[in-house]
Amino acid sequence: MPEAMTRSATAKTRPKTKKGSDMGQVWQDLAVSNELDVGKAREGTLPKNQVRKVVVRALVDTGATMLALPREVIRQLGLFRKRTVPTLLGDGKLHRRTVWSVVTVRALRREAVVEVVEAPPGVPPLLGQLPLEALDLLVDTKAQRLVPNPASPDPKQAVVYML
Repeated sequence: MPEAMTRSATAKTRPKTKKGSDMGQVWQDLAVSNELDVGKAREGTLPKNQVRKVVVRALVDTGATMLALPREVIRQLGLFRKRTVPTLLGDGKLHRRTVWSVVTVRALRREAVVEVVEAPPGVPPLLGQLPLEALDLLVDTKAQRLVPNPASPDPKQAVVYML
């Protein structure tokens, strides 16, 4: 089976607006936890205060596929290597990146479990397509923010379409 290819864009400097914000960029605070620790805490085999977690400010990148985190954040979370994948960066070059174990990511009262790809050096955390879909969040480009999908405004609601 061929390895999956993931796409990640490097953070590029964009023109500044009069207010000084980055034009066209959407940033979101994310609470990220080691999912194995979360599971052990649910089972009662790990105290909840020992779950490894961080809060990161991520650039929402609809050209990226996965959640990309810097190596230092991956170390803080205690994730383990799963595999390497070819990754097409914003510069158009193919690089091999490491995919790490799963995390629980929380944003805007929503939660999802996703794999992590290691971000290239100097690139901020990136929130890509797969975690955006898992969280059921949409990019409001006019307001430069993430919003809950209006078709499922309740984060505890699951909308399943069946044929």
